[in-house]
Amino acid sequence: MDFAGKVVLVTGAGSGLGRAASLAFAREGAALCLVGRSRAKLEETGRLIRDAGGRCVELACDLGEPRGCREAIEGAMTAFGRLDVLCNIAADVMFHRLADIKEEEWNRTIASNLSGPFFLMQAAMPHLIESGGNIICVASTAGFMGQAYLAPYTASKFGLVGLTLSLAMEMMDSPVRINILSPGPMRTEMTQGMSFPDFADPRLLARYTGMRPPCLPEDVAEPLLFLASDRARHVHGACWAVDGGITAG
Repeated sequence: MDFAGKVVLVTGAGSGLGRAASLAFAREGAALCLVGRSRAKLEETGRLIRDAGGRCVELACDLGEPRGCREAIEGAMTAFGRLDVLCNIAADVMFHRLADIKEEEWNRTIASNLSGPFFLMQAAMPHLIESGGNIICVASTAGFMGQAYLAPYTASKFGLVGLTLSLAMEMMDSPVRINILSPGPMRTEMTQGMSFPDFADPRLLARYTGMRPPCLPEDVAEPLLFLASDRARHVHGACWAVDGGITAG
């Protein structure tokens, strides 16, 4: 898959799938716009890309705010003058019972996981129409099945799926492709530091894991790259699951 001459913006690029996808795009010749909250983490990803001979720019933005989303797109255009691929990967997640969810936690999760991708796509669309580019929104198994103790996250991912499919229909006559990638459990920096709360019902926790072991971010980055490539030029409005069969039945 050749991304030479292409510019790719990846959110959540400081760790996990965002970092794995950024490194994979860079290996295929893309210039990267690395977007996230932590400049230190973005700079570490950037160092790995530059050490391998790639090109990138780090853009530390608050994607939970519309202004931060616009700044990310403007930063990409200032740095490289074009945009070919937008990968919405960044997400917030937390375990809570319904009664314990605070208003600010709900608002932050919806802002980061749903409003952020919306405002990024809105700001990026004119540039993607010009380049004939594409968008990949990373959802989750939580975007297709209810998951206990994850009400804000699950609501945001169901919303992201609906938003992405709606925009895919709206942009049907444009050159822009829009698709969803839905990973299952992954071994990442975020999930390794996460444990199920003591109050969690073990009968419900089985829905978070499949019979197959969790995948690595690199396992999800490969199908993501394919979706973003010209090889997938007829794939539009699709939902691809990379979840070890969790949503199969």
